[in-house]
Amino acid sequence: MYTLTMPKKVMVARGEWQRVLNEQLALQQCTRPFLLYSGSVWRRHAVVIDGATYYEMPTGEPTLAMLEQVLARIDTHDAVVAIGGGSVIDMAKAVAALARNKTVPFEQLCTQAVERVPFIAIPTTAGTGSEATKVAVLTDEAAQKKVNPAHEQLVPDVAILDATLTTTLPLHITAFTALDALTHAIEAYVSTEANMFSDMYAEQAIALLARGLQQIQQAPDDVDVREQLLLGSFYAGVAFSNASTNLAHATGRALGVLAHLPHGQSVALMHPFVVTFSYEACQARYDRIAELLQTKNVALYLMQLNVDFHVWESARHLVPLLAQQKEQLTQLALSGNGIQTNRRIPTAQNITHLFTQLQQTLGGL
Repeated sequence: MYTLTMPKKVMVARGEWQRVLNEQLALQQCTRPFLLYSGSVWRRHAVVIDGATYYEMPTGEPTLAMLEQVLARIDTHDAVVAIGGGSVIDMAKAVAALARNKTVPFEQLCTQAVERVPFIAIPTTAGTGSEATKVAVLTDEAAQKKVNPAHEQLVPDVAILDATLTTTLPLHITAFTALDALTHAIEAYVSTEANMFSDMYAEQAIALLARGLQQIQQAPDDVDVREQLLLGSFYAGVAFSNASTNLAHATGRALGVLAHLPHGQSVALMHPFVVTFSYEACQARYDRIAELLQTKNVALYLMQLNVDFHVWESARHLVPLLAQQKEQLTQLALSGNGIQTNRRIPTAQNITHLFTQLQQTLGGL
Protein backbone atom coordinates (compact mmCIF):
# COMPACT_ATOMS: atom_id res chain seq x y z
CA MET A 1 0.00 0.00 0.00
CA TYR A 2 1.24 3.49 -0.84
CA THR A 3 0.16 6.75 0.77
CA LEU A 4 1.03 10.32 -0.20
CA THR A 5 1.82 12.87 2.50
CA MET A 6 1.81 16.54 1.52
CA PRO A 7 0.17 19.85 2.54
CA LYS A 8 -3.62 19.88 2.52
CA LYS A 9 -3.61 22.97 0.33
CA VAL A 10 -0.98 24.26 -2.11
CA MET A 11 -1.46 27.71 -3.62
CA VAL A 12 0.61 29.26 -6.40
CA ALA A 13 0.02 32.98 -5.90
CA ARG A 14 2.48 35.05 -7.91
CA GLY A 15 2.79 38.47 -6.28
CA GLU A 16 -0.13 37.86 -3.91
CA TRP A 17 1.27 35.94 -0.97
CA GLN A 18 0.22 38.50 1.69
CA ARG A 19 -3.38 38.67 0.54
CA VAL A 20 -3.61 34.89 0.30
CA LEU A 21 -2.01 34.45 3.73
CA ASN A 22 -4.48 36.78 5.43
CA GLU A 23 -7.34 34.95 3.69
CA GLN A 24 -6.08 31.54 4.84
CA LEU A 25 -5.66 32.73 8.43
CA ALA A 26 -9.20 34.09 8.39
CA LEU A 27 -10.56 30.81 6.98
CA GLN A 28 -8.97 28.94 9.87
CA GLN A 29 -10.22 31.57 12.33
CA CYS A 30 -6.69 32.32 13.48
CA THR A 31 -6.43 35.77 15.08
CA ARG A 32 -3.06 35.52 16.91
CA PRO A 33 -0.51 34.03 14.51
CA PHE A 34 3.13 33.67 15.50
CA LEU A 35 5.14 34.62 12.44
CA LEU A 36 8.76 33.53 11.96
CA TYR A 37 10.58 35.28 9.14
CA SER A 38 14.01 35.93 7.67
CA GLY A 39 15.32 39.47 7.90
CA SER A 40 15.85 39.69 4.16
CA VAL A 41 12.08 39.32 3.62
CA TRP A 42 11.36 42.15 6.01
CA ARG A 43 13.78 44.48 4.27
CA ARG A 44 12.13 43.92 0.88
CA HIS A 45 8.45 43.78 1.79
CA ALA A 46 6.10 45.81 3.96
CA VAL A 47 4.58 42.86 5.79
CA VAL A 48 1.27 43.43 7.54
CA ILE A 49 -0.40 40.36 9.01
CA ASP A 50 -3.42 40.99 11.19
CA GLY A 51 -2.82 40.33 14.89
CA ALA A 52 0.60 38.74 14.36
CA THR A 53 3.53 38.45 16.72
CA TYR A 54 6.71 38.76 14.65
CA TYR A 55 9.94 36.85 15.32
CA GLU A 56 13.03 37.38 13.16
CA MET A 57 15.13 34.24 12.82
CA PRO A 58 18.89 34.74 13.19
CA THR A 59 21.05 33.85 10.22
CA GLY A 60 22.55 30.40 9.99
CA GLU A 61 21.02 26.97 10.28
CA PRO A 62 18.51 26.37 13.10
CA THR A 63 19.59 24.72 16.34
CA LEU A 64 17.93 23.06 19.32
CA ALA A 65 19.02 26.01 21.46
CA MET A 66 17.21 28.42 19.11
CA LEU A 67 14.10 26.24 19.35
CA GLU A 68 14.03 26.64 23.14
CA GLN A 69 14.29 30.41 22.75
CA VAL A 70 11.41 30.57 20.27
CA LEU A 71 9.15 28.26 22.30
CA ALA A 72 9.64 30.54 25.29
CA ARG A 73 7.91 33.28 23.29
CA ILE A 74 4.85 31.18 22.44
CA ASP A 75 1.79 31.51 24.69
CA THR A 76 -1.79 31.72 23.40
CA HIS A 77 -0.90 32.00 19.71
CA ASP A 78 -3.32 30.08 17.53
CA ALA A 79 -1.23 29.59 14.36
CA VAL A 80 2.37 29.51 13.19
CA VAL A 81 3.46 31.10 9.91
CA ALA A 82 6.89 30.74 8.29
CA ILE A 83 8.17 33.18 5.66
CA GLY A 84 11.72 32.35 4.65
CA GLY A 85 14.10 29.68 3.49
CA GLY A 86 14.42 26.13 4.72
CA SER A 87 15.97 27.13 8.05
CA VAL A 88 13.02 29.36 8.92
CA ILE A 89 10.45 26.80 7.80
CA ASP A 90 12.17 23.95 9.65
CA MET A 91 12.18 25.98 12.86
CA ALA A 92 8.53 26.91 12.36
CA LYS A 93 7.65 23.25 11.91
CA ALA A 94 9.19 22.39 15.26
CA VAL A 95 7.50 25.38 16.92
CA ALA A 96 4.07 24.49 15.49
CA ALA A 97 4.41 20.87 16.64
CA LEU A 98 5.74 21.68 20.12
CA ALA A 99 3.86 24.90 20.95
CA ARG A 100 1.27 22.86 22.88
CA ASN A 101 3.70 20.05 23.72
CA LYS A 102 6.68 21.92 25.17
CA THR A 103 7.85 18.99 27.32
CA VAL A 104 8.37 16.72 24.28
CA PRO A 105 12.04 16.69 23.17
CA PHE A 106 12.33 17.58 19.50
CA GLU A 107 14.53 14.58 18.74
CA GLN A 108 11.79 12.27 20.09
CA LEU A 109 9.01 13.88 18.10
CA CYS A 110 8.73 11.01 15.63
CA THR A 111 7.62 8.71 18.47
CA GLN A 112 5.02 11.04 20.00
CA ALA A 113 1.36 11.82 19.34
CA VAL A 114 1.16 15.62 19.36
CA GLU A 115 -1.49 18.23 18.73
CA ARG A 116 -0.14 21.17 16.79
CA VAL A 117 -1.47 24.59 15.93
CA PRO A 118 -2.37 25.43 12.30
CA PHE A 119 0.75 25.99 10.23
CA ILE A 120 1.30 27.90 6.97
CA ALA A 121 4.63 27.91 5.10
CA ILE A 122 5.76 30.43 2.49
CA PRO A 123 9.20 29.63 1.00
CA THR A 124 11.51 32.41 -0.16
CA THR A 125 14.08 30.04 -1.66
CA ALA A 126 13.68 27.24 -4.20
CA GLY A 127 15.65 24.44 -2.67
CA THR A 128 14.83 22.71 0.60
CA GLY A 129 11.22 21.86 -0.25
CA SER A 130 10.57 22.12 3.48
CA GLU A 131 7.13 23.56 2.77
CA ALA A 132 6.17 20.12 1.39
CA THR A 133 7.80 17.70 3.79
CA LYS A 134 7.25 15.87 7.07
CA VAL A 135 10.88 16.40 8.11
CA ALA A 136 12.55 19.25 10.00
CA VAL A 137 16.33 19.49 10.40
CA LEU A 138 17.83 21.17 13.47
CA THR A 139 21.43 21.07 14.68
CA ASP A 140 22.34 19.70 18.08
CA GLU A 141 25.42 21.85 18.64
CA ALA A 142 26.47 20.02 21.81
CA ALA A 143 26.54 16.65 20.05
CA GLN A 144 27.74 18.14 16.74
CA LYS A 145 25.06 16.42 14.71
CA LYS A 146 21.87 17.19 12.84
CA VAL A 147 18.57 15.92 14.19
CA ASN A 148 15.83 15.30 11.63
CA PRO A 149 12.77 13.47 12.97
CA ALA A 150 9.95 12.70 10.55
CA HIS A 151 6.36 13.25 11.68
CA GLU A 152 3.18 13.91 9.71
CA GLN A 153 2.39 16.79 12.07
CA LEU A 154 5.40 18.61 10.62
CA VAL A 155 3.70 18.91 7.22
CA PRO A 156 2.22 22.42 6.79
CA ASP A 157 -1.53 22.76 6.41
CA VAL A 158 -1.01 25.30 3.63
CA ALA A 159 1.95 26.02 1.35
CA ILE A 160 1.87 29.34 -0.52
CA LEU A 161 4.28 29.47 -3.48
CA ASP A 162 5.08 32.97 -4.75
CA ALA A 163 8.07 33.13 -7.06
CA THR A 164 8.36 36.92 -6.70
CA LEU A 165 9.75 36.28 -3.20
CA THR A 166 12.77 34.52 -4.75
CA THR A 167 13.76 37.02 -7.46
CA THR A 168 16.23 39.01 -5.34
CA LEU A 169 18.02 35.91 -4.03
CA PRO A 170 21.72 36.12 -5.04
CA LEU A 171 22.70 33.76 -7.83
CA HIS A 172 25.08 31.66 -5.70
CA ILE A 173 22.39 31.03 -3.07
CA THR A 174 19.88 30.32 -5.83
CA ALA A 175 22.30 27.74 -7.22
CA PHE A 176 23.05 26.07 -3.88
CA THR A 177 19.36 25.74 -3.03
CA ALA A 178 18.36 24.52 -6.51
CA LEU A 179 21.14 21.92 -6.47
CA ASP A 180 19.82 20.73 -3.10
CA ALA A 181 16.35 20.39 -4.64
CA LEU A 182 17.75 18.45 -7.58
CA THR A 183 19.50 16.12 -5.13
CA HIS A 184 16.21 15.63 -3.28
CA ALA A 185 14.48 14.59 -6.49
CA ILE A 186 17.25 12.28 -7.72
CA GLU A 187 17.72 10.62 -4.35
CA ALA A 188 13.98 10.11 -3.92
CA TYR A 189 13.89 8.43 -7.33
CA VAL A 190 16.71 6.00 -6.51
CA SER A 191 15.73 5.44 -2.87
CA THR A 192 14.87 1.93 -1.72
CA GLU A 193 11.59 3.44 -0.49
CA ALA A 194 10.61 4.96 -3.86
CA ASN A 195 7.01 4.31 -4.90
CA MET A 196 4.62 5.25 -7.69
CA PHE A 197 3.65 8.55 -6.03
CA SER A 198 7.16 9.68 -5.18
CA ASP A 199 8.39 8.68 -8.67
CA MET A 200 5.78 10.88 -10.31
CA TYR A 201 6.78 13.95 -8.29
CA ALA A 202 10.51 13.20 -8.61
CA GLU A 203 10.38 12.99 -12.40
CA GLN A 204 8.48 16.27 -12.66
CA ALA A 205 10.93 17.90 -10.26
CA ILE A 206 14.03 16.72 -12.14
CA ALA A 207 12.73 18.06 -15.44
CA LEU A 208 11.68 21.43 -13.99
CA LEU A 209 14.89 21.94 -12.04
CA ALA A 210 17.10 20.97 -14.97
CA ARG A 211 15.39 23.59 -17.17
CA GLY A 212 15.51 26.21 -14.45
CA LEU A 213 19.20 25.66 -13.71
CA GLN A 214 19.97 25.86 -17.43
CA GLN A 215 18.21 29.24 -17.72
CA ILE A 216 18.82 31.00 -14.41
CA GLN A 217 22.33 32.31 -15.12
CA GLN A 218 21.14 34.13 -18.23
CA ALA A 219 17.81 35.22 -16.75
CA PRO A 220 18.14 35.65 -12.96
CA ASP A 221 15.29 38.18 -12.84
CA ASP A 222 12.84 36.13 -14.93
CA VAL A 223 9.88 35.24 -12.70
CA ASP A 224 8.89 32.36 -15.00
CA VAL A 225 12.31 30.76 -14.52
CA ARG A 226 12.14 31.38 -10.78
CA GLU A 227 8.72 29.75 -10.69
CA GLN A 228 10.07 26.65 -12.46
CA LEU A 229 12.68 26.30 -9.73
CA LEU A 230 10.14 26.95 -6.97
CA LEU A 231 7.69 24.36 -8.29
CA GLY A 232 10.54 21.92 -8.92
CA SER A 233 11.69 22.36 -5.35
CA PHE A 234 8.17 21.75 -4.03
CA TYR A 235 7.71 18.61 -6.15
CA ALA A 236 11.11 17.35 -5.01
CA GLY A 237 10.05 17.97 -1.41
CA VAL A 238 6.93 15.86 -1.88
CA ALA A 239 9.04 13.14 -3.50
CA PHE A 240 11.69 12.78 -0.81
CA SER A 241 9.23 13.28 2.04
CA ASN A 242 7.47 10.15 0.79
CA ALA A 243 10.55 8.19 -0.29
CA SER A 244 13.55 9.50 1.70
CA THR A 245 16.92 10.84 0.64
CA ASN A 246 20.01 8.68 0.94
CA LEU A 247 23.81 8.75 0.83
CA ALA A 248 24.42 12.22 -0.64
CA HIS A 249 22.43 13.69 2.23
CA ALA A 250 24.01 11.46 4.86
CA THR A 251 27.50 12.55 3.81
CA GLY A 252 26.44 16.12 3.04
CA ARG A 253 24.94 16.60 6.50
CA ALA A 254 28.19 15.44 8.09
CA LEU A 255 30.19 17.84 5.94
CA GLY A 256 27.80 20.68 6.74
CA VAL A 257 28.11 20.16 10.50
CA LEU A 258 31.92 20.00 10.65
CA ALA A 259 32.65 22.58 7.95
CA HIS A 260 29.72 24.90 8.75
CA LEU A 261 28.60 24.95 5.12
CA PRO A 262 25.16 25.80 3.76
CA HIS A 263 23.25 22.55 3.38
CA GLY A 264 22.75 22.85 -0.38
CA GLN A 265 26.44 23.44 -0.96
CA SER A 266 27.54 20.44 1.11
CA VAL A 267 25.06 18.08 -0.57
CA ALA A 268 26.03 19.30 -4.06
CA LEU A 269 29.69 18.63 -3.25
CA MET A 270 29.02 14.99 -2.35
CA HIS A 271 26.33 14.05 -4.87
CA PRO A 272 28.46 13.29 -7.98
CA PHE A 273 30.63 10.83 -6.06
CA VAL A 274 27.58 9.14 -4.53
CA VAL A 275 26.01 8.68 -7.98
CA THR A 276 29.17 6.99 -9.27
CA PHE A 277 29.30 4.76 -6.19
CA SER A 278 25.61 3.79 -6.46
CA TYR A 279 25.12 3.60 -10.23
CA GLU A 280 25.44 -0.15 -10.82
CA ALA A 281 22.98 -0.93 -8.01
CA CYS A 282 20.13 0.88 -9.82
CA GLN A 283 21.36 1.48 -13.35
CA ALA A 284 17.90 1.61 -14.96
CA ARG A 285 16.75 4.37 -12.63
CA TYR A 286 19.87 6.47 -13.12
CA ASP A 287 19.50 6.01 -16.89
CA ARG A 288 15.93 7.35 -16.66
CA ILE A 289 17.25 10.33 -14.68
CA ALA A 290 19.82 10.90 -17.45
CA GLU A 291 16.96 11.05 -19.98
CA LEU A 292 15.15 13.66 -17.90
CA LEU A 293 18.36 15.70 -17.58
CA GLN A 294 19.06 15.24 -21.30
CA THR A 295 22.53 13.89 -20.62
CA LYS A 296 24.36 10.58 -20.94
CA ASN A 297 26.04 10.52 -17.53
CA VAL A 298 24.36 11.81 -14.37
CA ALA A 299 27.55 12.07 -12.31
CA LEU A 300 29.37 14.09 -15.00
CA TYR A 301 26.29 16.29 -15.40
CA LEU A 302 26.33 17.08 -11.66
CA MET A 303 30.07 17.73 -11.74
CA GLN A 304 29.58 20.23 -14.56
CA LEU A 305 26.81 21.98 -12.61
CA ASN A 306 29.29 22.35 -9.75
CA VAL A 307 31.69 23.98 -12.21
CA ASP A 308 29.06 26.25 -13.74
CA PHE A 309 27.83 27.49 -10.35
CA HIS A 310 31.28 27.69 -8.71
CA VAL A 311 30.46 25.03 -6.11
CA TRP A 312 33.89 23.39 -6.31
CA GLU A 313 35.67 26.73 -6.20
CA SER A 314 33.66 27.86 -3.17
CA ALA A 315 34.88 24.83 -1.19
CA ARG A 316 38.63 24.82 -1.90
CA HIS A 317 39.29 25.82 1.71
CA LEU A 318 37.96 22.43 2.87
CA VAL A 319 41.02 20.46 1.75
CA PRO A 320 42.81 20.59 5.15
CA LEU A 321 39.62 19.63 7.02
CA LEU A 322 39.02 16.70 4.69
CA ALA A 323 42.61 15.56 5.13
CA GLN A 324 42.44 15.68 8.92
CA GLN A 325 38.86 14.72 9.82
CA LYS A 326 37.75 12.02 7.40
CA GLU A 327 37.20 9.52 10.21
CA GLN A 328 34.94 11.93 12.11
CA LEU A 329 33.07 12.81 8.90
CA THR A 330 32.58 9.11 8.20
CA GLN A 331 31.20 8.37 11.66
CA LEU A 332 28.83 11.35 11.47
CA ALA A 333 27.55 10.16 8.09
CA LEU A 334 27.00 6.63 9.40
CA SER A 335 25.13 7.89 12.48
CA GLY A 336 22.48 9.73 10.46
CA ASN A 337 19.69 8.45 8.25
CA GLY A 338 20.04 7.85 4.52
CA ILE A 339 22.42 4.92 4.69
CA GLN A 340 19.88 2.09 4.58
CA THR A 341 17.81 3.74 1.83
CA ASN A 342 20.79 3.86 -0.53
CA ARG A 343 20.57 1.17 -3.24
CA ARG A 344 24.15 0.17 -2.48
CA ILE A 345 24.76 0.09 1.26
CA PRO A 346 28.13 1.70 1.99
CA THR A 347 30.73 0.55 4.49
CA ALA A 348 32.73 2.98 6.57
CA GLN A 349 35.59 2.47 4.12
CA ASN A 350 33.31 3.37 1.20
CA ILE A 351 32.23 6.59 2.87
CA THR A 352 35.78 7.56 3.74
CA HIS A 353 36.64 7.05 0.07
CA LEU A 354 33.84 9.43 -0.97
CA PHE A 355 35.35 12.15 1.22
CA THR A 356 38.79 11.32 -0.20
CA GLN A 357 37.44 11.82 -3.73
CA LEU A 358 36.11 15.22 -2.72
CA GLN A 359 39.47 16.13 -1.17
CA GLN A 360 41.30 15.12 -4.34
CA THR A 361 38.89 17.03 -6.57
CA LEU A 362 39.16 20.23 -4.53
CA GLY A 363 42.92 19.84 -4.15
CA GLY A 364 43.34 19.59 -7.91
CA LEU A 365 41.69 22.94 -8.65
